[in-house]
Amino acid sequence: MNVAFALFRYFPFGGMQRDMLAAARRCHAAGHEVRVLCHTWEGERPDELQVDVLQVAGHSNHGRAGRFAAALAQHLRQRPADAVVGFDKLPGLDLYFAADPCFVARTAARSWPYRWTPRYRTFRRLEGAVFGPHAGTRVLLLDPRERAHYQRAWHTPDDRFELLPPGVARDRRHGPDADQLRRSGRAEFGIDENQILLLMLASNLALKGFDRVVAAMRALPPDLRTRTRLLAVGQPPDATLRRHVAAAGLTDRVAIVPGRADVPRLLQAADALVHPAYRDTTGTVLLEAIVAGLPVLCTAVCGYAPHVRQSGAGIVLDEPFSAGAMRTGLLDLLTGERATMRANALRHADRNDLHGMHDAILRAIEAAPGHTDG
Repeated sequence: MNVAFALFRYFPFGGMQRDMLAAARRCHAAGHEVRVLCHTWEGERPDELQVDVLQVAGHSNHGRAGRFAAALAQHLRQRPADAVVGFDKLPGLDLYFAADPCFVARTAARSWPYRWTPRYRTFRRLEGAVFGPHAGTRVLLLDPRERAHYQRAWHTPDDRFELLPPGVARDRRHGPDADQLRRSGRAEFGIDENQILLLMLASNLALKGFDRVVAAMRALPPDLRTRTRLLAVGQPPDATLRRHVAAAGLTDRVAIVPGRADVPRLLQAADALVHPAYRDTTGTVLLEAIVAGLPVLCTAVCGYAPHVRQSGAGIVLDEPFSAGAMRTGLLDLLTGERATMRANALRHADRNDLHGMHDAILRAIEAAPGHTDG
């Protein structure tokens, strides 16, 4: 089977990008011919996959997105695929991996002139090509709550949605080397066992609530604040992030470092994961923490927040967000029974399928109309 995976931008530490690469590799391992079509590829290219970069010009995100959609369509006319799997909203997809929220629903409160802008019309058109009632795209859903938003905006039939299980990498699980990883990770960042290490993992720290974490740390009782450190991993520190830290007087207690590959070591080195996101369709990092046995503090907007609540693996902050609830939640996390939360997390990881997403994507691809056996 000839399978094309399409996305606008690949970079190594994005959650959707990691899922795309894992699914493409799973498809290749099953014996299918796989190529990845993108506008931008950052980082190393996988040896086993063909990567075609379709470069287009444009001075705006929506301009480049529209031109990329046209370039993709032309490429597929010249080199057809049995199945086209999109990780961004694009015309001509057989399957769409729904990593992003509904654009129409998210912008519904904007003033009516916004709906006449080229940006709105472009992104609405691309979303309609996937979710419109007469489109043929099957939607691989990550957050069941998003189905209602899409159906309200586009009247997409129920039978075009398929809910995927989570897809946590198995190397995130708490294993026999957990203690060694903890010692190594804490030693690198100069954290002793009397200190408490909070971890943030995100390619966009601002979107995932970095400012909220810093403000809550500032409000901790002095003795606890002195013992607490924050390691934020995912992007180089920019001026805005630095200003938050400096304004809170926490320059010596917060480290911001670019994305890195040793996530299992970071998970074991930390004492808790903090993820008070403004928006997150899934929040795979919440489940990475759970399978590692790491207590979690997150917001209820995260698609996977119910796993944290149901398992007793941490604290979920209800919406609408409250800075006071954030301060209380962080204090409760730091002074509470983290050992119990850790045990609850590992029990939940053992009892639930948190790893099956990429096998489910493969099954959906092989069930696509263009697939024939033999």
